[in-house]
Amino acid sequence: MVEHDGLMRVFWPTDIRRSDRAGVVVGWRNSTLDVFVVTILEYVDAHNVEFHLKSGTFFRSGPHSPNRIYDLCGHSSMHVLGVANVSSQTEVDPSWVCAKTSASSQYPRIACAKASSVQLILYDRPHPKGMQYISLNPIALALGDKGSFPDDVTSGEDDSEEAKHAAANKENRRKLVEKLKQHSIIKRIPSARDKALPKIVNQVNWSWELEQVLQQNVGRLGPRPKRGLSVSERVVESATTMRNYVLVQLWTLLSVYLFPIVQQAFILVLFFHRVLAEILLIILEFRAKPGYAALKDISATAQQIEIRLQQFCYWPMQYVTLRQRKANWASVTTSHPDYIRFYNSLWLVANDVIIGMAVGSYIIEHKEWVADQIRDLLRVYTVEALQSGISWLMGWPAGLKLNGELAAFLGDLFLWVIDYWSSK
Repeated sequence: MVEHDGLMRVFWPTDIRRSDRAGVVVGWRNSTLDVFVVTILEYVDAHNVEFHLKSGTFFRSGPHSPNRIYDLCGHSSMHVLGVANVSSQTEVDPSWVCAKTSASSQYPRIACAKASSVQLILYDRPHPKGMQYISLNPIALALGDKGSFPDDVTSGEDDSEEAKHAAANKENRRKLVEKLKQHSIIKRIPSARDKALPKIVNQVNWSWELEQVLQQNVGRLGPRPKRGLSVSERVVESATTMRNYVLVQLWTLLSVYLFPIVQQAFILVLFFHRVLAEILLIILEFRAKPGYAALKDISATAQQIEIRLQQFCYWPMQYVTLRQRKANWASVTTSHPDYIRFYNSLWLVANDVIIGMAVGSYIIEHKEWVADQIRDLLRVYTVEALQSGISWLMGWPAGLKLNGELAAFLGDLFLWVIDYWSSK
């Protein structure tokens, strides 16, 4: 990234520690005048931190490999960006930032020898444990296998007018968008900083987890003296070792003998239910001829059953995907849509069951009152309302003078039919 205006961009987290103690600013250096701050390590040497960042000392005890971090953030290692609250700046590298922070000030004061001006950009860290992240594209919540269908399925299996009209509108919108792209008046060439935006977005998403890892492992930089254990500490260590041994043996017994049996039984039951679900889906989607409607198209109940069966068939794949999420860093956001889809479908099914049980139990407990209310509603709207309407038409409705003899004959006839029907 090449800068021509001497403006330095500094991305600074809003929740970083604010104190007047000396420290080293660590983060990502996207270019000489474009830096992204992750954290401030206190009471450490800047050159020592730079060496350990390149050697990967901070990630040796990490749960996963840091290669995924480097690939997404666009660098081979993290960098020392500068120093904070130093008394003398004579030994500071000219490309480093010099930050002044204090507990009373919300914003730091940034200076750099190579920059003519500094632009401070504050950002809030997304919390990956809470599945928070920012993205340049909207999240896709549609089922993953929806886009794998061929384009001619709709035209071959669903020849309804609504489907054809929707497909035609979609094609027209696509053509209109292509025409708009061709007739753009001004098309600015993206700069190097614009092209770096996806990389900066990934750095924002990884900022919280990286700060936790760096702060937890900052003690590895200096020597740590060891001392011998006391008698009480040795007793506690022996008791802990014995307890851990017993727990390991019990867990081995369960995982080797009991868990495989339960797992195989559960897989067989799940496979049996999956076969039944697939058979029901074939029945619901069966068409006598390509142009005929399926059972799901003419029955709302069948349509709801099909949706629930599809969700049931998709749950195992979603669960396997979510289990793989734990094998990577929490800041990896590729499985978040699957997580949302999985628990959204679970909540929809649970919501249907809860509402159905609540309504059913209420009807059973108040069955006499519910029956009386339904009977009264049917009598009012199917008998009394019709009788009053016919009686009104037998007179002079709205001031219109009708054939009195014919109106009386037809009115008495319909009133007799209604009375006979209501008495049955």
